[in-house]
Formats: sequence, structure tokens, C-alpha cells
Amino acid sequence: MKTIEINAYTASELKSEHPDAFKKAHERFAQGEYENGLNWGQEMFDSLKALIELGGYRLKDYSLGDSSCRNNYIRLEERKCDELSGKRAMAWLENNILSKLRDKKGELDAGKLTGYCMDYPLVESLQESIRTGSTIRQAFRDLVCPYVSQVDAEWENQTSEEAFLDLSDANDYQFSADGRMQ
Repeated sequence: MKTIEINAYTASELKSEHPDAFKKAHERFAQGEYENGLNWGQEMFDSLKALIELGGYRLKDYSLGDSSCRNNYIRLEERKCDELSGKRAMAWLENNILSKLRDKKGELDAGKLTGYCMDYPLVESLQESIRTGSTIRQAFRDLVCPYVSQVDAEWENQTSEEAFLDLSDANDYQFSADGRMQ
């Protein structure tokens, strides 16, 4: 029987001693993450859908995969309140959405929507759109950009070098000098 000796490296050691191999290992990790899907993707979509439904709308169709926001859209059923803007839209927002998200002290707690952190930027975006003159319908459609922006940020975080190093260290992953996991 032959004994073969192999040098095994942690991800951190691989990064400092074999940077090209580390790059390959990180690329394989990122590809695997893309294949497995966004860790919190369903929760993020649930936040968007819950806010739309809290407003009394039904999501008819959507496309939310393009980072540039150009090809993304949300299609909603029509409602009588669609064209409200200005003070009437702000009153509608308070009566139909914000009042349901306030705590006992009257403070807005967007986390009451689904409990996921995505609730906050979506509610803030809806408020800002209406505050700056959008109609109610347009404000809901404008939720596409903060949603996609947050999804992109989550992907960047999930596939980052830091996430790779953390996961590798937490699981004691070992790598060969060419970047293959042992």
C-alpha cells in the first residue's frame, strides 16, 4: 500500500498561500449558492406580497429578476383608490396600511407585516413614493426597485468572499493547493 501525503489548507490559508486557487474555490462556492437559491428569497417575496395584499391589492403578474429594474414589473388588479395622490393618498395609506402596522403607543412598526427585515424598506419606499406625489397604484409599482435592490444586496452578501471564509471556517472545510475541497 502506498501512502500519499496531501497538503490541506483552510480557506484563509488558501487565500494567503495560493490566491489563484482561492479564487477558483470561491467561484465554485458562489456558483453553488446560485444553484441552491437565495437563502431568504421566499421571505423577501412574502414581505412584498404581504404589503401588496395589506393594501387590498392582488398581485396578478410580476417579473423581479433583473438587477437594472428595467425589465421588472408588478401588475396589480385595479382598485378605486388607484389614482389618489397627495393628501388623499397619504390619508389612504394611513387608514389602510400604516394604522395596521402601529404598536400600542402609535409608533410605526413595519416588522408587524411579516416579521422579516424586508418589511421596513418596502413600507418606507411606499411612504416616500406617496409623500413625493405618486399615485397609490404607482407607489405600489415602485416597490420593484427597493425589492430588487435588496435582493441584489442579499446575493452579494451570500456569495461574498467573507461569507465563503466564514462558512469554510465554521465547517472546517479543507482545500488542496489547486482549490478543490477535500
